[in-house]
Amino acid sequence: MLINIGDITAACTRCGGTDLEPLSPGALRLASELKCTGCGAKLKYLALLDQIGEEAMRRANRAIDELKRRPRK
Repeated sequence: MLINIGDITAACTRCGGTDLEPLSPGALRLASELKCTGCGAKLKYLALLDQIGEEAMRRANRAIDELKRRPRK
């Protein structure tokens, strides 16, 4: 299972794998735990969403910096 929003995909903090499986059945909740199928690391769903949010902020800040560097017309 991929945890993604748009084109940003969460990855295991240990191995970088993106294939994750929930440890319990049912809908994912912020406190839900998932396991990386690559290395077996356990990850919280909330931490994975935070990871996606951090990457989105990095991309937004990079885009703003690029806009600031462009010459004004």
